[in-house]
Amino acid sequence: MIFFFFKQKTAYEIYQCDWSSDVCSSDLVARVNDSLEARKQAERDAAYAQQIAQLQAKREEERRDAEAASRFGSWGPDLVEAAGMYGQDAAVLYRVMSCESGGNPQADNGVNKGLFQFHPGTFAGTPYGSASIYDGRSQIFAAAWMWSQGRKGEWGCV
Repeated sequence: MIFFFFKQKTAYEIYQCDWSSDVCSSDLVARVNDSLEARKQAERDAAYAQQIAQLQAKREEERRDAEAASRFGSWGPDLVEAAGMYGQDAAVLYRVMSCESGGNPQADNGVNKGLFQFHPGTFAGTPYGSASIYDGRSQIFAAAWMWSQGRKGEWGCV
């Protein structure tokens, strides 16, 4: 035979927290403090992760720029950026630029000007037409934009 004995608490043995719930208010304060500290730590961790991601993105961009410069010379980073923006091939942009001007942004055959030998009226009709026609970066982006508009055939070197 087995006997079980239970002791019931008397009113003197019951703590204040036992009257309303299984959790004492002092326990709740500790839990709230722990929760706030955990939230602050999570925010710090997220900010740190964002900083790391930004540094990694910057390093990746620098690596791509260095690779582009080694492939396409000093205009490489601009060629790669414009090609990516307008869905074009940076190597083809480089080949046409080299054929048209030899990479010289001041190239001028008397009619056409710049890296891609734009006619002034054609260049002015691009989103980059407000820049100087001799601005190489603007010429690269204008050419990539025109190609994205189906106007690649306007260059004889393609």
